[in-house]
Amino acid sequence: MKKIVLCLLLSILLLPMYGTAETSESTGFDLKTLAEDTVFLVDLNDPTHAILGLERNADVKRYPASTTKIMTCILALELCEFDEPVKISKRACNLTERNSKMGLKPGETYPMIDLVYGLMLPSGNDAAIAIAEHIGGSVDGFVKLMNKKAKELGMKGTHYMNPHGLHHAEHYTTAQDLALLTAYAFENDAFREIVATAEYRAISTDGREIMLRSANRLLRDVTANSYKPYSCLYEYAIGVKTGDTHLAGKCLVAAAQRGDTVYLLILLHGKNAPDNAKGREKDSYAAQRFYDAIKLFDYVFENDTVTLNAGDLVRRCLPDTYAVSPDPARSFATEILYRIQWNDADTLTLPRWQAELFARDPFPEEYVTCSIDTYTAPVGTVAGSAAVTFNGEIVFRGDLIADEYTYPPTPEPTEEPILIITVETPEMTPTPQPGSPSPTPEWIPIATEPPRQPFSWFYRLFRCSPDDQS
Repeated sequence: MKKIVLCLLLSILLLPMYGTAETSESTGFDLKTLAEDTVFLVDLNDPTHAILGLERNADVKRYPASTTKIMTCILALELCEFDEPVKISKRACNLTERNSKMGLKPGETYPMIDLVYGLMLPSGNDAAIAIAEHIGGSVDGFVKLMNKKAKELGMKGTHYMNPHGLHHAEHYTTAQDLALLTAYAFENDAFREIVATAEYRAISTDGREIMLRSANRLLRDVTANSYKPYSCLYEYAIGVKTGDTHLAGKCLVAAAQRGDTVYLLILLHGKNAPDNAKGREKDSYAAQRFYDAIKLFDYVFENDTVTLNAGDLVRRCLPDTYAVSPDPARSFATEILYRIQWNDADTLTLPRWQAELFARDPFPEEYVTCSIDTYTAPVGTVAGSAAVTFNGEIVFRGDLIADEYTYPPTPEPTEEPILIITVETPEMTPTPQPGSPSPTPEWIPIATEPPRQPFSWFYRLFRCSPDDQS
């Protein structure tokens, strides 16, 4: 009888925390298919408004479990140096077996950054206490800093009682507040790097190493573990934090990025596995929040779209004219000027992440292609096309209109005489070939008798003097 009365009292106490789930208007996604009764999906740049109506109980107070550590993490990064030494107390290590731990030992010293990784990857409650004691002087002192920060950020539905998220009746938050906190934390580069890390090696000052592995299964494949057979890897995942207590249920704060667009997803109070569940059945409950996150991210990346005017996109990513040097074998022109023609009335509907990628400055040149069909098109006619492509698919195509041809300048005539100089190459004396007689020399050395000519007496008999006039 006492058990029944106790259960009734507990139900009454928890009723405000776990009200009836109401589905907000959506544009095609059925939130009833999700295992979590609290859903809030936002753009990182606007964490106060749900995307595509993907919101359920976002302003209802919920127990946050270890998503609490997002606040602990950002305070540590803002208030401490990365290499600041932190000595581990006995209290930080005095935890029951059911607690998630980094694996610290009393008396050890670690740099603050290693404790932050131990806080966020394996969700170490020991790391949370060590950080709190170091910064706040005590856990209570640190909790005051947590609540002060929450108030500064406008987290109106949040109240903290500890740095790790173990259950306490007065320790609660809302999905909206978690979105505000996470969006703020993502402005810190170190935070983004830490929550996107799958594995990290922490080393104490005396050289003891601890291998830390992320509990976020969107980042790390755990199927090698026989008790965790379900793979939930997601190629666009970039963090952030898991949470799990019996009263909080299965919780997840997740972020995914495509191009320059980042979406944040808050899932709270997911279904717990039955007490008698084991092995694959138990792990299916643990994995469900990650599968739900993947479904929601895929849906929003595909369906969160914006409509652009074709002319605006062209002016943004294509020049007004193209100057092209043609193939000399196909045209005598040295340069052809083309203008791009499009219909101002045309519109394009693109996923937001793709439209934001096209909004980069400067525009990514790899997405622009130019195809010229002919280098001899008459001025004012179509000579080819210009296109904006993405992943091999054409987003926009416009005609290239031949606008102007530039030809090589013709030399101007001149009256000056043109002097042409030619140089004759002297004949070369033939080179003797092997086995052939040497050529007769063209000169006779001094003091050498001339060679005797055959029949010289005959030539002397009839030789005439040059002065003979006969």
